[in-house]
Amino acid sequence: MPNKKADPFHWDSLVRLTHWGVAAICIGNLWLNEAGEEWHERLGYLAIALISLRLAWGLSFARGHARLRALIPSREDFRQQAVELRERTPPAPGHHGSGKLAIWTLWLLILATAGTGWFQNTEMGFELGADDWHVWCTWALQGMIALHLLAILFTSWRQRSNLVRRMLPARRPGAPKQAPIQQDQGS
Repeated sequence: MPNKKADPFHWDSLVRLTHWGVAAICIGNLWLNEAGEEWHERLGYLAIALISLRLAWGLSFARGHARLRALIPSREDFRQQAVELRERTPPAPGHHGSGKLAIWTLWLLILATAGTGWFQNTEMGFELGADDWHVWCTWALQGMIALHLLAILFTSWRQRSNLVRRMLPARRPGAPKQAPIQQDQGS
């Protein structure tokens, strides 16, 4: 029987801003912009800035599950993840063990992709084949993005929880609920 309880957990505004900003940049630079264009380069720098902002936030003012120390996976995180998946319990706030590993992997791949993109435009980078490194990073990043999306879909289904909703703006307390649209039953 599906869990009808609403999931009260939402990520804070800065976490959501950096997440969706980096997601938009990845979509733009991996699949929409032409490599080497001015926008491609600017968005790469913006990705570095957003991840740096998120890391600084996690080290300073973030609370609870948004703190960087909360994103260090432990053996207990993986044990709890196995229990949640086996028993189909709704996920707890924050990330489970493999989600924490995925966060660090995605951040490092995005920084490596942007960094090798910048480095390939330097004389030393050109000589050292940074353009090849950049291509490898983009392929690895695309693979991790695909794995991330599949994990969200699987975990949402398996644990009967909408994990995407946690990254969307939270409804303000006291805001009126939108009534469902009624279809005319007609004769």
